[in-house]
Amino acid sequence: MGWMYQNGLGVKKDLSQAAYWYQKAAGQGYASAQNNLGGMYQNGLGVKKDLTQALNWYQKAADQGNVRAQNNLGILYIKGDGIPRDREKAILWFKKAAGKGNKAAKNNLKKLGESL
Repeated sequence: MGWMYQNGLGVKKDLSQAAYWYQKAAGQGYASAQNNLGGMYQNGLGVKKDLTQALNWYQKAADQGNVRAQNNLGILYIKGDGIPRDREKAILWFKKAAGKGNKAAKNNLKKLGESL
């Protein structure tokens, strides 16, 4: 439901409704919803921007092996977006995601001059 509201698929686009449904699914441990909710908090979409919440939800999803969340955590750490910059943690998360075939993470490693 969150994805449908976020993208206006079969329903009127409503970011606050998207966040509501992602929150329900994320609270039940659904990693994809946790990642999506993290993105909403990171960008202030349908919720007040809150980088601590973004980090929290990305971390929960990444710990479950969600490669998009792992890449997103890497981005937060490399940018220092709401958290202290930490190149080593960024590389760790990029490598986890890249090792599972995530192209964005592979590109991020390449930009940092790192390899698997």
